[in-house]
Amino acid sequence: MSGAKAWTRPLRQVFGWLAGRPSLMLLTASDERLAQAPPGRFAFAWVGLLSASLAWGALTTVLWGAAWFVFTEPAGVLFTPVAVTAAAILLGPFRRAAVALAEALVPRDATARALAVSVVAAVLILALLGVRTHQYHSENLLPGWLAWVRPVGEPHRVLLLMPLWGGWAMLIAGQLARVNEQTEPAVRAFVRGCGPVSAAGSMALPAALTWLEFQFLSGWEWTIAGTAALVGILAGGLLPRLTGGLKRRSLLAVNLATQLAFLLAYLANR
Repeated sequence: MSGAKAWTRPLRQVFGWLAGRPSLMLLTASDERLAQAPPGRFAFAWVGLLSASLAWGALTTVLWGAAWFVFTEPAGVLFTPVAVTAAAILLGPFRRAAVALAEALVPRDATARALAVSVVAAVLILALLGVRTHQYHSENLLPGWLAWVRPVGEPHRVLLLMPLWGGWAMLIAGQLARVNEQTEPAVRAFVRGCGPVSAAGSMALPAALTWLEFQFLSGWEWTIAGTAALVGILAGGLLPRLTGGLKRRSLLAVNLATQLAFLLAYLANR
């Protein structure tokens, strides 16, 4: 037993270090743990949030590919990759976001909130089932040293960018809703650390990657980016008001709402 503990100790240390990053704490930490953290640590968490979102997107592409490889299914059937990926999203870093979105939509009825969580999960799963790789892409080829930036399969491209748009939406929400007495100290520091120029300018990253990944849509890729940005702005201004002010939960609700909007916009334009 002691040998097993020694073998897993480095892995546990890595996970412990990751869980303690301010950007990931905003997404996954309990309310109690977030309240105990020094607020100053979150002043530049917005940079880490974008980086972590992009890293998580890359990880979900690996999960999707691994599920497809291990559980061989008939051509065009995506049940296993969708199940594995959706479970990772909803039981992993966006578990609190799913609950927060349900609470924002149905704030007063506990039974209806439970149903709302199920609806959020169903929308994600059914939308992912609709993702397919188009067989006739027409896009500019990237230099060999940059080819890794654009995965071959469309599902990988979608999964890569979904969390990045959600992370950006959290930044813009901090500029559209006012801090009040209910705002957690960590969220106050997060909002102060990312001003309006940083929040608006950081949209260049997901917008540029959306153009790069969906260039084969011949201009329609901008409707995907525009939809995600519009929903991020609208949700960022509305959901905090529905939840009693700018709080971590409202930011998480905005994040997942924007991810779903991006996914649905892709399906509408592919």
